[in-house]
Amino acid sequence: MTAEEPQSGVPKRISYVSLPALVTGIVLTAILMAGALAVWWALGPEIRAQVSWIQAATLLFFVVFMMGVMLMIGYSHLWAENGKIVIRNGPVLRKIDVEDVAGLRLRKGDAWAYLLVKDPERPGSVQRRAVLAIQSLEGKRAEKKVRELRNWLKANGASSEGVIRE
Repeated sequence: MTAEEPQSGVPKRISYVSLPALVTGIVLTAILMAGALAVWWALGPEIRAQVSWIQAATLLFFVVFMMGVMLMIGYSHLWAENGKIVIRNGPVLRKIDVEDVAGLRLRKGDAWAYLLVKDPERPGSVQRRAVLAIQSLEGKRAEKKVRELRNWLKANGASSEGVIRE
């Protein structure tokens, strides 16, 4: 987590990454790579010689693709500055104006936090946007991130005005 504090006590910029998600992504990637290499080696030279380059390239593509997905999810990130929030959850990048945000939610039982974004097509309702950079398994650190981000949102103009409560 990085925060630059202006005089008001509310950070000017916020940046969050979930350490457990990052560690999990890296560990699972290493396990997948080691497992794939071990299986390839265990096949033996006779069987490996029968595999065409197209078959080997296809297998390699899928292993590299799965490793990439795990690392992208592990590197999920949230940035908040200059009236914008940017959320990267794996390969998905969302940019949201602060005035479009109605709140932030991390309830008991939720795996990660959700940003509540005002729905322009249905006035009074919100859309939930997952924030994988704030994971509930982080415990107190997640609670601190939620408090800091809520304070930043409020200080930068986020409001639930006009939103009908669930």
